[in-house]
Amino acid sequence: MVAESIIPLLSQNWPLVILVVIVAYLANNYFNRGLNKYPGPVLAALTDWWRFVDVYWRRPDITHIKLHAKHGDIVRLGPNALSFANPKALKDIYGLNKGFVKVRLNDTHEPASRGMRGPSLRAGNRSLTNL
Repeated sequence: MVAESIIPLLSQNWPLVILVVIVAYLANNYFNRGLNKYPGPVLAALTDWWRFVDVYWRRPDITHIKLHAKHGDIVRLGPNALSFANPKALKDIYGLNKGFVKVRLNDTHEPASRGMRGPSLRAGNRSLTNL
C-alpha cells in the first residue's frame, strides 16, 4: 500500500516534513483572504505573535500611529487583522451588507450559568418572564 511506503519516508525525513508544514502554514496566513495586498510589517502578515509582542510592550497605540504614518490609512496588523486610520472608512466597514463580519463583543458581558446564557436587559435576549 501507499501508506506503508510513505510512513518510513516521513519518519526518516521528519525535519523536512516539519519545515514544509511550517512554511505552508505561514504562506496560508500571508495569502489568506486576499489581505496580502495591504501593507504592514511582514511578520504581522505571517503570525499574530508580532501583535502579541507589540501589546506585551504596552504601547501598541504608538506602533499603530507609526505604521499608519509609514503605510497609509490601511495597515495589516495580523494574518486576519487590518487597522483603518481614516474615519470615512466606517461607512464601508459597518454599513449594511458590506461583507465584513462583526464580532459580538457583548456576549462576554452577558450572564451565564452552566454554559447557558442567562437573562439580561439587552434587547433581543430572553425576557425574565420566560424563565
